[in-house]
Amino acid sequence: MKSLEFKSYLSTFLIFLSVVLLPNKTDVVVVAYMGDSQVVLVEAATYKTLATLETGKNPHEVRVSPDHRHAYVAAGKSITAVDLQKRQVKANFDLGTYSAHDIRVSRDGRLIWAACAGAQSIVELDSDTGKILKTYPTEQQGSWFVEITTDEQKFYTPNLEGKSVSVIDRATSKVKVIKFEHAVYGIDITPDGKQVWVSGGDLAVIDTTSDEVVARIKTSEAETGRIKITSDGKRLVVALSKKLAVFDVATHRLISETELSATPKVLTVSADNRRALLTNPEDNSVSVVDIVSGKQVTTFKTGTRPDGIGWANL
Repeated sequence: MKSLEFKSYLSTFLIFLSVVLLPNKTDVVVVAYMGDSQVVLVEAATYKTLATLETGKNPHEVRVSPDHRHAYVAAGKSITAVDLQKRQVKANFDLGTYSAHDIRVSRDGRLIWAACAGAQSIVELDSDTGKILKTYPTEQQGSWFVEITTDEQKFYTPNLEGKSVSVIDRATSKVKVIKFEHAVYGIDITPDGKQVWVSGGDLAVIDTTSDEVVARIKTSEAETGRIKITSDGKRLVVALSKKLAVFDVATHRLISETELSATPKVLTVSADNRRALLTNPEDNSVSVVDIVSGKQVTTFKTGTRPDGIGWANL
């Protein structure tokens, strides 16, 4: 009898620890307000602002670290590092003559790679000190964005003005340029690292082994915007002029197109791969789309000209 009572007490005590003493995970949306030079943390469940932080001037892209402890905001001549758990700015890294537009973070969180289109370069920085460690040439105009393979051996940059994609070997800095007939804009890589998808005109798929375009997927509009592949690798979402399109990654089949209430720019996907969130700079809002049902769920108001957006689970 005493043994049963002890087990019951122990079970109750463990539940108490998990519910009361241990912190609950909170999904947070990180949004850069270009017009206000701020980054905000928004509670994903309620869309209420949790914190508003100052950044460098005119922030663009946001990238959350793999461990979800930090977010990095590209703000031209600086990168703002945000401690997401403390909800405060950790540091502002001065880039000197470089101007960053997009960011990626290494798997161990120790390095940052920034796309610097004006310098036609990818800049590698220490994520703790902001010290520039190395630069990699893209050899093309308009390298506004960057992606890196899962083994962190190769960079891919869609070159807007250069109408190309640069493939850069990280060990040797050797560059291969894949030419396109149209501007190349958005970029993402499948979780298994086997394919890089790019947008701008039709969607294109690059095989990371051969670094050749192996497929092109027609879209309902001649120009395509930002793209994002879900973390399970099953779907790709792409922003169009006033729609969100969802494609099956394996079959390249169009799954759905959702009419939006505003013109989108940057997008991210929730951790459960159900929601896409799109910034609407001209409407000062963020649209939320259920990508399973293909319906816009809501739109919430933001500061001035929301741009980069990311998702973190704290």
